[in-house]
Amino acid sequence: MRKLTYLPALLATLMACNNKTTHTGTDSTAAAGPTPTTVAVHITGTYQGTLPCADCPGMDYQISLFDDHTFTELVAYQGRGQGIAYTEKGTWQQINDSIVRIQKKTDSSSFLAAENKLLLLDRQGKRIEGALASNYVLKPVEGGDRRTILAQKASAGVSFTASGNEPFWSLDLEKSKLRFHTASGDSILANLPAAQPNTDTLKVYTTPQITVSIRNTMCSDDMSGLMRPNTVEIKVKDQTYHGCGEYIK
Repeated sequence: MRKLTYLPALLATLMACNNKTTHTGTDSTAAAGPTPTTVAVHITGTYQGTLPCADCPGMDYQISLFDDHTFTELVAYQGRGQGIAYTEKGTWQQINDSIVRIQKKTDSSSFLAAENKLLLLDRQGKRIEGALASNYVLKPVEGGDRRTILAQKASAGVSFTASGNEPFWSLDLEKSKLRFHTASGDSILANLPAAQPNTDTLKVYTTPQITVSIRNTMCSDDMSGLMRPNTVEIKVKDQTYHGCGEYIK
């Protein structure tokens, strides 16, 4: 039931789209010995946008920078890879008043914090200029820090959680139970059956009361805009619910 966590090197793909772009010698992370500084309140948060892609229409990208200097990155390539959403976690440093560097397993990326936004920098830590410059801007979105909620659910034995709007509903999958609730008070508690089909991209759980389909494709909350790595469809009698979800490690 675990989602894929492998993410190709982000900057290598991005810069292939911008190999004719010129750069100015502004703030650079190439300076010797980056020294973490006090975290500026406006830097932490969740930011998202669609970044250029060398061989696809674009990359849906979201990053959450937390106050403990950890981050969660979420990316999906439009038009290829079956739309699978990849996640990666790591640590980040604030290099100076406006530069942030995130460290991943195989590489790192740098961002400039400006006007409550993040601007992806090039490999030398310089601001991207030219016709594509505006395509490297990430805008803030609310609700990205779900650590407390997920920790509480994990301690209760929940392995997957999802929710949706209009009407509001929530779903929790445990080791052997499925729990579904709506804002109107409807509730279903059922034994969790084996998923059929059960693939890397689609899992379907069917009981006499409810059918739950989970796809490993990027999902955007239709109210907040927050992106999550799984798209969920639930059918109860003649009612169909749509929303977003995520697996809990």
